[in-house]
Amino acid sequence: MTLDRQEVVDALPGYEIGGELGRGGWGVVLAGTHRQLGRQVAVKQLPRAFAADATVRARFIAEARVLAALDHPHIVPVYDYVERDGLCLLVMEQLPGGTVWSRFSSTGFTPPAAAAAVLASIAGLQAAHDHQVLHRDIKPENLMFSAGGALKVTDFGIAKVVGGDGTLATRAGEVVGTPAYIAPEQARGGELSPATDVYAVATMFYELLSGRLPFDDDGDAMALLFKHAFETPTPLRESAPFVPDAIGAVVMKGLATDPADRFDSAEGFGVAIAEACTTAWGTGWLAAEGSPVMGASSIVAATERVTSPPRPPTVNDGVAAPAAPPAPPTIADTAPPRPPTIAEAPPVRPAGAEHDQGAQLADVAEDELVPVQSVLTPPPRATVPLVIAVVLLLAALAIALLGIGRASGGDLARGAVTVAGVDPTSGEVVKLDLSEAVPVAVGAAGPATADRARLSVQAAGQQVSSGSGPLQPDSSGTGRSASVDLGSARYLVGGRVAGEVEVLQGTTVVGHQRFGGQTAQFGLLTAAGAVVVLLLLFAVAYAESFARSLRRGKRTTTATVGLTLMGLLIGAGLVGLSWVLAVRSPTVASLLVCAVLGAGAGAAAAIATRRRARSRRFARLARREATT
Repeated sequence: MTLDRQEVVDALPGYEIGGELGRGGWGVVLAGTHRQLGRQVAVKQLPRAFAADATVRARFIAEARVLAALDHPHIVPVYDYVERDGLCLLVMEQLPGGTVWSRFSSTGFTPPAAAAAVLASIAGLQAAHDHQVLHRDIKPENLMFSAGGALKVTDFGIAKVVGGDGTLATRAGEVVGTPAYIAPEQARGGELSPATDVYAVATMFYELLSGRLPFDDDGDAMALLFKHAFETPTPLRESAPFVPDAIGAVVMKGLATDPADRFDSAEGFGVAIAEACTTAWGTGWLAAEGSPVMGASSIVAATERVTSPPRPPTVNDGVAAPAAPPAPPTIADTAPPRPPTIAEAPPVRPAGAEHDQGAQLADVAEDELVPVQSVLTPPPRATVPLVIAVVLLLAALAIALLGIGRASGGDLARGAVTVAGVDPTSGEVVKLDLSEAVPVAVGAAGPATADRARLSVQAAGQQVSSGSGPLQPDSSGTGRSASVDLGSARYLVGGRVAGEVEVLQGTTVVGHQRFGGQTAQFGLLTAAGAVVVLLLLFAVAYAESFARSLRRGKRTTTATVGLTLMGLLIGAGLVGLSWVLAVRSPTVASLLVCAVLGAGAGAAAAIATRRRARSRRFARLARREATT
């Protein structure tokens, strides 16, 4: 953002202008000192892209009159509004204590400290709401600490001055301001109310308690905006299981997508937070924290009122648990109980990188600024990923039925060996009754020195069972035969299998042949069949559960990964089902390919389900907007 410091100096002759204090989506902030009073001030210059708009300048003056009436300990006082030669300047109290975000990212907040900061901001918001002023851009960067440690809300009315009744974006989709805290109705261009600021504060409280935002931020501002507008936030219990349930319930009510389901006033939200914290931590927690909450008697009173019997405090609640049960009371115990001590629990800090500060509008032309709902488009249709999912699943089924790779191969000559009366080199499927010893015969064309035969049953390249027996001359005197018992194989496998016969001289293999086999045992009644069926039932049940979460807009990342993994298991399970139903013996190649295809089908199904759910919410909200 360009800044002509001399123009600011000329516009504010009563102030000595210092260096830059910071900058963001709403403008550049300079240090200043009142020449006569010696008062330290901060001077904010709105971006010229805004100041060049005559409508914005008109709102700037109108809003200045309203904001000048705001006088509250938790609202930064605005001393002057100046408009001159395309400049729009705000002169306000300088707050050297830093922002909530800077403290959050450097030292972090314990749960009680986060609650105290939120209650102070709510006190300031309620005072503004009483004057019919909405903030519309609450975020940790707009909450600052004075030199004495008091928290103050800054940038009141700036969003309205700049955007009027709508939130602005550029035509490229950059959001002016921070989309991480925007309320659904604000993103959709709906009617705003105190519940809009409640949503932003609830989002910030969620972040201070858990270290993360209610919605995953992948760096795409418009995608994050869409999530706020149409999806359901991740429950606080999942992001911060140590936060007391009473507090989590209040936070999630403040994050309700429908404004009617939230608290209808900032004060009501603050009282609910205070009561929930007192229920969890006991009376006196706010005083023990040492962060002042001023100008909000009802909220402060709620910190001394327990609405339900508090459970024993724990370290996870931010309060030191008692070392031992208290002694029975005596007549001498007349002193009032001391408030609980805040435990030295590790403060919560941001889990990820600093969130987007909003578009820096240094060189954005006036005609590039548009209402954000004009670039907030409905989600893509679910048809394409759904078709991809079906095609991939059908491909996996086809490969499971047709197979990849062959079970035959070896170095024995035709007619050298027979297994259960079948020449394994012929390519014919060998019928195996695993409940009896399998006959193996070596003919005249077989290795003359062989004295032993070994038979094994394999699945997906892994040996399941094997056995061997000595070769004895048969009744004809022209060959030798052995009876090979495969032991417990009858209980382990069934259906189509891969077999291998080996003839040995001592311990040396002098010939071998792989072949395809089919057992007389019904595959589903074996251990392998039971495992395959249980695997498929498990994968299908969990796939449905993850899909249901996606349809409801919950745990979207976890559910997407889970559905992909369940697709992988289903793909592998199809190969197993083909095996035990005596259709095709599994190979490593078919197992891997079907697993990959199944995973792809699961991922495509997750995308289709998410798009379908978002489309339904979009259509439902569009109908609601049309009827209001």
